[in-house]
Amino acid sequence: MNVTLRKDRSGIWSRAQRCCDLKSWQRLWLVTGGAYLLMLVATGWLLMPERRQVDKAMVFAVTEEVRRYDGLAFVGDSPEKIFEMARTRGYGPWIAQVRKTYRIGREGDRGFDRIEREYRQAVETLTSRRLKLSGWLFVAWAVPMGGLYAMGSLVGWIRQGRS
Repeated sequence: MNVTLRKDRSGIWSRAQRCCDLKSWQRLWLVTGGAYLLMLVATGWLLMPERRQVDKAMVFAVTEEVRRYDGLAFVGDSPEKIFEMARTRGYGPWIAQVRKTYRIGREGDRGFDRIEREYRQAVETLTSRRLKLSGWLFVAWAVPMGGLYAMGSLVGWIRQGRS
């Protein structure tokens, strides 16, 4: 094994560091940063808004609107069953069928129009909400890890001056 020594300005000989040699605090920073990144990725995966969530919220809003006209509407039906029925039939035809079944005429137009507007807005903003969450997760990783790296550099600098 060859050891390359170099002499610094003060005349002290030391082993020359290669470009890939990491100090112990840098290795600790890499491991910590990787573990923290994995944790944030898992959190982001759980929190990331999906189209299915938007669709479920719309179906729930429709069922609540129908309950305003018939308080016993959808009693005994599981929310998942209602959602699957709406999804397989298509949301438009399902809403039309529900309105017909519960005899909701023109008086319900304002509520159903509001639900449609909110649904369309939620679908249109889905991509921007995903990007915003991704940005916040990146900041939640970069700021603490940058601070940790700065503190490690500072401690390394202080220790270097002591020896």
